Amino acid sequence: MVGARQFQFAKRKLALIIPAHNEELVLADTIASAIRAGQHPRDIYVVNDSSVDETQAIAERLLGPGNVLAVQRSGKAKAILQALGHFDIKTRYYWVHVADADGVFASTYFTQLKSRLNLHDAAATGHIQSLKGGWISKYRLFEYTLGLEILRRIQAFFRVIPVMPGPTSIYRTDILDKLDFNAGTLTEDMDITFQIHRLNLGRIAYIPQARTFTQDPKDFHDYYNQIQRWYRGNFQVMTRHRIGRHRQRLDFYICFVMLEQVILLGALSLVPILAWWSQNYAMFGLLFISDVSVFLALTIWAAILNRRPDVLGAFPLFYVLRAVNLYVFIKSWYEIVVRRQFQTAPIGWATTGRRYRIAADGLRK
Repeated sequence: MVGARQFQFAKRKLALIIPAHNEELVLADTIASAIRAGQHPRDIYVVNDSSVDETQAIAERLLGPGNVLAVQRSGKAKAILQALGHFDIKTRYYWVHVADADGVFASTYFTQLKSRLNLHDAAATGHIQSLKGGWISKYRLFEYTLGLEILRRIQAFFRVIPVMPGPTSIYRTDILDKLDFNAGTLTEDMDITFQIHRLNLGRIAYIPQARTFTQDPKDFHDYYNQIQRWYRGNFQVMTRHRIGRHRQRLDFYICFVMLEQVILLGALSLVPILAWWSQNYAMFGLLFISDVSVFLALTIWAAILNRRPDVLGAFPLFYVLRAVNLYVFIKSWYEIVVRRQFQTAPIGWATTGRRYRIAADGLRK
């Protein structure tokens, strides 16, 4: 009898929580891909943040009413917090995985993840890649490949991972009470990651074998709004956690990255001025050719690594998005750091018009 009771109350390995607001176009495929990837339906939970479409019905049909929580409009972070308490995640599980509703998990994602989670770590994150789509998705595939195949491995080695992104954020449940999910920033995933560093809760592991795919903005308008939210949220988090005023590894890393951006901006501004001043326009041409060569080589590498030759066809347009990124970066810095605007995040998040149907194989329909 005692043995049966111990078995009954034994903690399970990993819970998956999917916060959702008007996700009827994508939620069913996200849940189905999680099950195919090795996550049992009884360990998948959906928190429905006041959806007005079929999100609640889809979640209940696939998982049962007991695994679905409907909450009043709360915003993503607060919805997650309510789900953690309602489903008693800390008591019942060693780990909790938070994932966006618009992703597709690779067929071995949860199998790989569960075999590599280590209770000596405080948190973990997997590998993200873009679903097939238009030229913006092709650019994102390049960005994710460069950022995760190279930079994320460096960050993990030096223990300075700055953000566990929305599609793949995994927390050891005994640290949940120490984290503030009500920080009120536009990038709650980055804020919580910074909290783990600031509180010295432990290492954040990178598990590249666990691969998930995410939707990217389907047009330029959505792309601009997304990176504007990201950059504003990044500066919100950095000012909130007083980056540069502590002596943690994270501070040194963020300051190094910011210095890189300043040097890049300085080079882009200074070289044309020097070329005009000296009437030596070959200097400008040499810089441009060097940049194109390096950028093209990295794009070819990303295309080969991901077996996506179609990425090369969009290469010339990548320069447009690079310029937009730099502009929004400077604009967001001025708004948040200099003018102290957008210091709080609005409640809730919008998905209307941003979602598209995900096919069973992870391709856009």
